[in-house]
Amino acid sequence: MTNKLLLPAAALLGTVLLSGCAQTGPLPTFGKAIVPEWIVANFDGQPGDEYIATSNLQDVVFNARGEVIGWYVKSYAGTPYIKKKADGTYDFSALQNQKGGIVNMVAGRKAFAVQAGDVLDPAGPAETQPAQVRTDLAANRQDAVFRYTQNGVQVTKTVTLRPRNFKVDLKTQVQNGPEKVEMLFPGLGKADNPRVQAVPVGGQPASVQGSGVVSVDNIQYAALQENPSQIAHALIVQPRDGTRADVKLTGGAQSSIVATVPATSSLEVYGGKNELIHLYQSGYTDLPGLFQPNFFGQISLLIVKLMEALYKVIGNWGLVILALTVLLRLVMWPLMQAQGRTTARMQMIQPLQKEIQEKYKGKTDPESQRAMQMEMAQLMRDYQVNPAGCLSSFLPFPVLIALWSTIRNFEFDSGFLWLPDLAIPDPFYILAVLYMIVNLGQLYVSTRKMPEMFKQQAMIYLIFLYFALTFPAGVTLYIILSTIIGIVQQVLINKQVEQETASLGQTVQKVAPGTAKTTKVTKTIDAPKK
Repeated sequence: MTNKLLLPAAALLGTVLLSGCAQTGPLPTFGKAIVPEWIVANFDGQPGDEYIATSNLQDVVFNARGEVIGWYVKSYAGTPYIKKKADGTYDFSALQNQKGGIVNMVAGRKAFAVQAGDVLDPAGPAETQPAQVRTDLAANRQDAVFRYTQNGVQVTKTVTLRPRNFKVDLKTQVQNGPEKVEMLFPGLGKADNPRVQAVPVGGQPASVQGSGVVSVDNIQYAALQENPSQIAHALIVQPRDGTRADVKLTGGAQSSIVATVPATSSLEVYGGKNELIHLYQSGYTDLPGLFQPNFFGQISLLIVKLMEALYKVIGNWGLVILALTVLLRLVMWPLMQAQGRTTARMQMIQPLQKEIQEKYKGKTDPESQRAMQMEMAQLMRDYQVNPAGCLSSFLPFPVLIALWSTIRNFEFDSGFLWLPDLAIPDPFYILAVLYMIVNLGQLYVSTRKMPEMFKQQAMIYLIFLYFALTFPAGVTLYIILSTIIGIVQQVLINKQVEQETASLGQTVQKVAPGTAKTTKVTKTIDAPKK
């Protein structure tokens, strides 16, 4: 592939990635990741405090009854939407105004609300008690116990969030009330017509289209899902500990799941990204009909399983990324070798191509153009340049795309070196600096004989610097190491190609314009010296 194609290709890639990633909001706080915690403060401006569970993945707002009134899943892990002010109070405006593309999944409604006829009504008054909250980072838990009384019925909710994934354990106990109650699960906020379905135990999936309603008894799970993507959401409800749940599914703009459960119940709720790796790590990819991986998804599953196998041996996720990068680069070495040789030979003949172009500058007649094309073709044959060789660089793309997506969405449980968490961007921006250095180094070895092209294409890395600031550290670490290996490979190839062509005298025969086809003008072009 000629270097002239690299700039628009890189610009196109940058545009695609930017459009697919949406907005990110503010960058992580300098020097640290978000420490999961409970914040007790007035969030909605109404009397009484709310309880906000904040983490790198999401901010979830509960009222005093344990009902979710704000469910904000972050497009980029580690983005701080809650600001603590100097006086100890909090600024929630970024969440409330949904800045940076963040979406409130419950969209003004309430999740985890309990209702039962006129006895338990989410809209009616109730006597609440202060919630008991605690955080256990070592156990990956944020726990809260909510208690309230309504019409003589006592309700206790025990909620456990997992800061490193999107799963929530919801245990409910209703005393002095009905034997069965309804649990409300609205969600997905911005989706006007999500996929709504449920699978009964031992049965086939049942779904609802548009604004319809369907009931499914004794479910294995029920789900609301947007079309899979990096910014899509899913809400999945599964009964646990012998709980039987019958659901009523409502589709359309006000999609929801209403689960009828016993007075004492246990449910597992997933509220987060409708994306393969997060679903896999949460144990949901085996649920029938929930998620069908495409070609890239199948590769991602193989990569994540390889990562898990390496982790069992190495025991450190940072070293796993390094080992995986080296392993994949070794596998792709022959393909990248062909591309590297083509790039090196194209550099060798670039000055000679310009000389031919200068010779025919201003000559637009068909015969002159044919003669120039013949000289160009002969030059490429003499230097053994195969333009089709650049096609080999596209063959690893499916693996590279799947690898990038896998590492980007994988939730690591540790940091590496100075990095507090491989699942969020480097808060010290050290990786961003290294990223720029190695990419400019790669550009230099690819354009070392064309300084003007280096200057032109160096500007494109200002776009990619944005990615280095927002990508999870694990992704940036992979890109940096992979690029360094690519630089070493290209330097070795450049030396090989220079040795191969140093002794060649390139003889290019051209048909002079205006002469008979049998009359040829021969010009000898000396090979470049080392």
